[in-house]
Amino acid sequence: MKVNAAARLIGAALTSAALLLPGCGGGDPVPAIVATAVDDHGPIFRRLQVTLSEPGEIDVEYGAGGSERLRVTSVAQATQHALVLPRLRERQTYTFRVRARAAPGAAESTAEGSFATGDLPEDVRAIGFAPSGVASAPLHFLSMRSTFTGGLIVDAQGRVVWYGRTPTAPAGAARRANGHWVLLFGGGAGAGLIEFSALGEVVHRLDASALPAGQRIHHGVTATPQDTLLFLAFDPREVDGQVRNGEALWEWNPPTGALNKRWSAFDFIDPRVESGARSVPEDWLHANSVSIGPRGNIVISLYYLDQLISLASDFGAIEWRLGGARSTFAVDPVQASSGQHSAFEGATNRVLMFDNGVARADGSRFSRAIEFALDPGSGSVTRAWEYRPDPTIWAPIFGSVRRLPNGHSVVAFGAPPGQLGATGPVVLHEVSPSGQRLWSLLLSLPPGGGIFQADPITSVAGEVISTTE
Repeated sequence: MKVNAAARLIGAALTSAALLLPGCGGGDPVPAIVATAVDDHGPIFRRLQVTLSEPGEIDVEYGAGGSERLRVTSVAQATQHALVLPRLRERQTYTFRVRARAAPGAAESTAEGSFATGDLPEDVRAIGFAPSGVASAPLHFLSMRSTFTGGLIVDAQGRVVWYGRTPTAPAGAARRANGHWVLLFGGGAGAGLIEFSALGEVVHRLDASALPAGQRIHHGVTATPQDTLLFLAFDPREVDGQVRNGEALWEWNPPTGALNKRWSAFDFIDPRVESGARSVPEDWLHANSVSIGPRGNIVISLYYLDQLISLASDFGAIEWRLGGARSTFAVDPVQASSGQHSAFEGATNRVLMFDNGVARADGSRFSRAIEFALDPGSGSVTRAWEYRPDPTIWAPIFGSVRRLPNGHSVVAFGAPPGQLGATGPVVLHEVSPSGQRLWSLLLSLPPGGGIFQADPITSVAGEVISTTE
């Protein structure tokens, strides 16, 4: 760990070193800032260490020339504070100001300093971003599949402010309650999950060897209300003398390392009667996303069946099926999804998904985001919302859609041009409920590069835009 000497401030360089709280008659002293130091954890990763003379809380404002200033806070009553300074950009000189106090509204001591960031890795810098319009979310987490494999966080202007590298291409990402990102990456025996800190460092890892033989991690991860992680793995079983790879849901608790198998498709779906046109013995269902619904139900996308299923919260039953064989709901073939990704039940009986359109009944080739309204009473389905870009984009693999609190949606067309006939481009669109495009982020990638999913977020690690001068 390197220390940025320019940011170390001691003694006379600090202000308000021995103030007393007004009106206290020599009572509780204002915590004096004894020292600060900025630790270097990589090109755009910094942690600020602050030492106080007395226990107190602190906040830090920081920013580079011409950019908004950010603020992070530590409310712990302590003499030693360590705060990550998130959302930094490469090749910038930042100034910061620390304020320490005994309690909110009390008198403060302050200190100032500066530090510089370095160059991003070349494979990250090789990715180009061209923004247009105005985004609602300040940041987006991208699951990158390129010469760089892993997660990137970019701001609305397409500037990289965080990254975490995985050994192979990610096929799922989820955020834990502590703000850390967990990336699932495939690759057979080399598959696994990694939890990254705000400093881009690995804090927990699950390797494929932790699962029984044949249970290969491959797609989809989501955080549960208990802050554990559900993920998908191949689940081999012999059927009529032939081994078929089905799907299993596993639950992982990163801090404890506990790992439990929660569900197997073979216990609820019969491969002899329920297979899709693209199903093969080595990959019968090809589940590609898992999410938690409003009742604690678990929604799984089965790519090869063109079907979503909802599991009861105790994993003991399939509540409903949408699309494909034995669908609970009658879906108009014209509206049916094909090879969908990124399926969510955001509100009860409202299902949002990225519909890749792999093999539509009429042979047309286009991808879209679509939301269905389910009516369990009548077994009917209606289209509640849809977004198709003009000109058409066909992305037979990858892709996602996320609903923002303001009702807008962020749609990611992630397939690189030419792969399986994809038209490209690789692009994110933020669209209004009426389908108006408000913001886009066009990616320029090395050949074959794409994104598995994109998640709009408000912060890297709890930082906020400072409103003080």
